[in-house]
This record gives sequence, C-alpha cells and structure tokens, in this order.
Amino acid sequence: MLMIEGLMPGTADLRSAHAADHGYVWALTVVQLATGFLAVGLVRPWGDRVRGVEVPRWLPIGLGALGGVAVTFLFTVSSVVGLAQGHRPDQGLVHGWALVVMVLCYAPTVLWGPLELAAVVAYARRGPLLLPGDDGEDAPLGRWRVSRRARSHRQAATEP
Repeated sequence: MLMIEGLMPGTADLRSAHAADHGYVWALTVVQLATGFLAVGLVRPWGDRVRGVEVPRWLPIGLGALGGVAVTFLFTVSSVVGLAQGHRPDQGLVHGWALVVMVLCYAPTVLWGPLELAAVVAYARRGPLLLPGDDGEDAPLGRWRVSRRARSHRQAATEP
C-alpha cells in the first residue's frame, strides 16, 4: 500500500506503471485481510459459531481447502516458478531499499497457501464432520460415524 499510495521513496516508476490499478490494489488488500481473519477462525474457538449459530464444519473445511490450494498455486508455485524464470512482480521498476522492503513484505506470501492448508487440516481434526441431519450419535451407513473423542469434545463445547 505504501508503494501505490506514493509514501515509499524509490517506487515512483512502479506507481506510474500501475496508476490505473489503484482500486484493484485496495480491493485486493481488503480481500486478503478478510481471508486472513477467517483463517484465524479455523484455529480459534470463535470460528465455530457466527452470532450464536453453529457453522457447519464442512463449509470452512471445503472453502478453506479450495482457498488454500488456490493461494498455494498463486503465491507459492507461480511466484517461485516466475522468479526462477527471471520474472519480477515489479517488472524491474523498484530498486535499492525499496526493493529490499518489498521482498521482505512479500516473501511470507510464499507460505500463505501451505499454512492455510495446515490450518484446515487442524480444524478438520478438531471435531467431527457431520452432514446436515446428523445428531452426533452413531450414524447409519452413508453418514459419518462420530467417535467417542468427538462426542466428548461436543459435550464439553456445549456445557456452560
């Protein structure tokens, strides 16, 4: 954001090259912050309920897995392959300390997708994956069988 807003010395060429992308960069920033917030919900207890209503476990697992795979492709695979082929995200317009700051800020995005997938796996292992209509008891064939550990987890979560 500092680069696009013109608050970082050494990025005038990049700012000029992407002058038309101002709204896109702000929208992308909001989306990234929102998805980061939701990813924290996968590993915190408040992620199980929204306004007192229990979130169906398949929803964050499914969406988190899709998002994790997409982000892994976009920021891990594509970035590493692009850099290995000599393509820079800044088109070679940023130099000096501005480039160092940019690399330090963007380097962690390489880990975003794999860490998102790890959070989804942890969320999935934390409790049972019940389909709509399941009551938490041993379900008939075709539905998930709930383990004793999962039942005790569910009971502990509902006790005051």
